[in-house]
Amino acid sequence: MDGISGSVTERSHLSSYEFPATKEDLVAFVESAASYARVYGKDIATRDFMDLDGPFVRGDVYIFAHEFDGNTLSLPYLPSEIGTNRLDIQNSEGVYVNREMTAIALNGSGFFDYLWTNPITNETEPKTSYVTKVDDDWWLGAGIYLGDEETSST
Repeated sequence: MDGISGSVTERSHLSSYEFPATKEDLVAFVESAASYARVYGKDIATRDFMDLDGPFVRGDVYIFAHEFDGNTLSLPYLPSEIGTNRLDIQNSEGVYVNREMTAIALNGSGFFDYLWTNPITNETEPKTSYVTKVDDDWWLGAGIYLGDEETSST
């Protein structure tokens, strides 16, 4: 076996398709995807990250990936954006979200809080993303929308 044959499900080291619901779950989800990317390489990983039925897309939680120069590698709900530079994308508050996340990933990993349009509800919602550097060329991340249950609970 060549080490890369088989389906994404066979190659995946993720134990389930549960939705990451907490920051801890989100970190585990992203770090698992980063490990997957380091094992299988950028081409296979980013292709698998785009599979809406695969383990890296769980409803409104999905892996997105970018090169440090801004080139988009994975954005499952906007496949037309693959290969485009999204460093100048702003949210509804004028924040350059990809620039901010790129800066975090350049330093290793971390969280970024912002407003973003949920691809499932099409509503602008508060979101927190965790991003991590894969290698010197690219980074990936995922985010969870902070619904009423997270913003109103104490």
